[in-house]
Amino acid sequence: MENNSETKKLTITELKSMSPFQILEDTRVRERFVTLYNNIHNSEQGELFFEKEKYNLQRIIQASPNLAKCTGFSTYGVLLDIASMGLTLENASRPLIYIIPGSVNVGTKEKQTWEQRMSIEISPYGELDLRIQAGQLLYADRPVIVFEGDEFKPKVNETGQKVVVYSAAIPRQSKTIIGAFIKLTRPDRSFDFFWMLPEDIDRLKGYSLKKNQRKDKDGNVYGDANALYHSNEGQIDTGFLEAKVIKHAFKTFPKLRLGQFSALQQDEQVQASDYGLDEPVYNQVPQKETEEEAEETDVQEIAKQQGGVNIVENPEEPF
Repeated sequence: MENNSETKKLTITELKSMSPFQILEDTRVRERFVTLYNNIHNSEQGELFFEKEKYNLQRIIQASPNLAKCTGFSTYGVLLDIASMGLTLENASRPLIYIIPGSVNVGTKEKQTWEQRMSIEISPYGELDLRIQAGQLLYADRPVIVFEGDEFKPKVNETGQKVVVYSAAIPRQSKTIIGAFIKLTRPDRSFDFFWMLPEDIDRLKGYSLKKNQRKDKDGNVYGDANALYHSNEGQIDTGFLEAKVIKHAFKTFPKLRLGQFSALQQDEQVQASDYGLDEPVYNQVPQKETEEEAEETDVQEIAKQQGGVNIVENPEEPF
């Protein structure tokens, strides 16, 4: 291995000329990934982590023609974001991140030229992991789904502390969901609670409906809220609700500093880490041509990455 491979800057032009699979096999990319991971996470496991995530990303790209069409440039960025965040693509029951294809206009407004790029969508579970890494949390309990018949008293005590008094009814008296909550423990061992009630769920369902509704050429309105809001015998799916509770529990938390190729980064304008490129790169998340195409693509890709589940949450959905 030549020593100058560690210091030579990769050019964006060079990266764009490479396929996603060529990026994964490039020695310079591997070295940059390992160095970045080890430096950020104070670790010596960068090589092992690279090999694992290289395999995971290969598996995901091979299963997706849309991802296989994406540029080597975006593949490189996704890899470096994975190294920076330390989040795995392992196919788990609660995935931390997804890889999503999209299109970005690299031409002008008048003469548009669309380029396929992949980016990262961070799940609520991935966000939880990042907030623990950032020192904002010590840990979080798994969200609790509350059913009719359970004792459930969310309140704010005399000192302003949010607390939840909860006791499950055993045996279960009803399948009707009346709320959900999560306990968050801070690094100083103090704690906080966040809860959602039926009206909160209905409000989010209404936002989802509004976002998904479209008009055809005759002016007829069509579209529905995310199917997971009513897939559980007319109620919200419990796993979907758990993810929503986690996601909304962090609304008042400080903003996370994310990578340049991650979907949650929208207005961050700093170079978070040295990506070894010949020029600065800012906010490389693809912008889809239309909202309809964005939602359709995201759902299809996430379904594949969750082991073939047909109905899944669109991770870009803000509610």
